[in-house]
Amino acid sequence: MKTAILVISFGTSHRDTLEKTIGAVEKKLKYEFKTDVFRAFTSGMIIKKLRERDGIEIDTVDEALEKLYKSGYTDIFCVPTHIMCGIEYDKACRMIEKFNDKMKIRISRPLVTETSDYYNIVDIFKHRLTDKNRLYVFMGHGSDHFANAAYPALDYHFKNADMNNVFVGTVEGFPDLETVISHAMKTDIKNVTLLPFMLVCGDHAKNDMAVEWKEEFENNGFNVECDLTGLGEIKEIQDMYAEHLRNVWGQ
Repeated sequence: MKTAILVISFGTSHRDTLEKTIGAVEKKLKYEFKTDVFRAFTSGMIIKKLRERDGIEIDTVDEALEKLYKSGYTDIFCVPTHIMCGIEYDKACRMIEKFNDKMKIRISRPLVTETSDYYNIVDIFKHRLTDKNRLYVFMGHGSDHFANAAYPALDYHFKNADMNNVFVGTVEGFPDLETVISHAMKTDIKNVTLLPFMLVCGDHAKNDMAVEWKEEFENNGFNVECDLTGLGEIKEIQDMYAEHLRNVWGQ
């Protein structure tokens, strides 16, 4: 039996954050499970950009699994680093299905899947977002996929934990920026910290959040700071991915 872990991410073309986030999760899994770890991206656009701009070759899920099969690996643990079970996760699962008759494959769950995940995330940030005189606004990607419900659910979990100064918004889903600002304006707090609820700190965090969102909040009378820390940099988030893998390791 030859075992491998395949870490499947959407990907990023921002090399300054790649190893600090995706790479950090991969290192965590390699350390915890003492198993060969490989990388695959689901974004063809990012794979193409890294190849053409930097000469870096990243496998698609299909390519990575085919290489593992030809290299004699028989047991594969796929670890999606996606935030939720959305479009990119579904895409990865369809690719994985093609190899079910060739190798034994198990898939761990994305970051926010089960109810316990919400509680864990709230616990992680309860000890980090401690200024009650400041609003903390997470920016997620968002989607028209039904899994987008994870974002308002997470917002609700923060409120349920008496973290009423924490909001969760999205770039391409609900709650959107306009909705978040409307709720923020109902408070008496004028200091805001924007944070990415994304694995990596890439285009959306550096442009949508740190430019557009920042300007919109400032135009509405808020004093704004930006925290450009991708979720993948946070040790406790890495621990969550490791725990999700541990849940399927013995299957």
